[in-house]
Amino acid sequence: MNRSFAPVVVFAYNRPDHLRQTLAALAEADLARDSRIRVYADGPRNEGAREGVEAVRTVLDDPVWHDRFAAFEVVASDENKGLARAIIGGVTDVVEEAGRVIVLEDDLIVSRDFLRFMNDALDFYQPDQTVGSISGFCPLRAPPPGYTHDVMRVPRNCSTGWATWADRWREVDWTAADAARLYRDPAFRKRFNAAGSDRLDRLRRQMEGTVSSWSIRFGLWQSASGRDTIFSSVNRLVNSGYDGSGVNTKAGEAINPDFRAEGSPYVLEAVETSPAVLAGFRRVYSGSPLARLRRFLRNL
Repeated sequence: MNRSFAPVVVFAYNRPDHLRQTLAALAEADLARDSRIRVYADGPRNEGAREGVEAVRTVLDDPVWHDRFAAFEVVASDENKGLARAIIGGVTDVVEEAGRVIVLEDDLIVSRDFLRFMNDALDFYQPDQTVGSISGFCPLRAPPPGYTHDVMRVPRNCSTGWATWADRWREVDWTAADAARLYRDPAFRKRFNAAGSDRLDRLRRQMEGTVSSWSIRFGLWQSASGRDTIFSSVNRLVNSGYDGSGVNTKAGEAINPDFRAEGSPYVLEAVETSPAVLAGFRRVYSGSPLARLRRFLRNL
């Protein structure tokens, strides 16, 4: 029986050059010709975005993509759904069809072995119900001294180059009802913030309606259900969107711009959460002392 590979979903909006780079790198990846790609192209949220949205549709109309993958499908929306609604709806549709899914946004450039790593990890960790998702991203520029594993188990989800399974995705509570529990259950709050103190502040803004984030709600569900994310110990993708062009990404430097385009050998294994890895994640995501203080005061 031939092995079945996870479909890849790409979410695009109004950045044709970024999207072209994303698809070109994906087409060069191992297993590209065995992978089905579905691109969800969102509609313009104002007239200023219309030109970019139309340019994205032109990129997607290029017949070359149909020759580079096992299948290439575009789902174009006339209305603007926004990233959170688009991802929740698109991932739900695909993961229900295939049982698993790999998810990218239109500013991610993947390594040559990204698809192989993600598919292997989906196969290897599927029986382990304590794993909620997989990511090919690594926020650490280098593993902690003495850490020799090719993957890391972390109690934090990742929105950059990730994957999950249908049985996990179906359980997610998108109303985020567990948010209130964070303020009365110190142990739960400690776990939620274990890999970065930014998360409680992001969730607070989600519940207040000042942001719309699928990721923080998915992360809340992972914490509430006792699930972790398996991260690659080396960076298998880089974000090209820190140039001020994105709606959800501010201009600046990527969290980890170090990137092995050719990929890296790996061994998948059951690993425990490393205190040193966890400390590294906290340093990356908690920010400066001033940022942590401001966040603490806001969350009081």
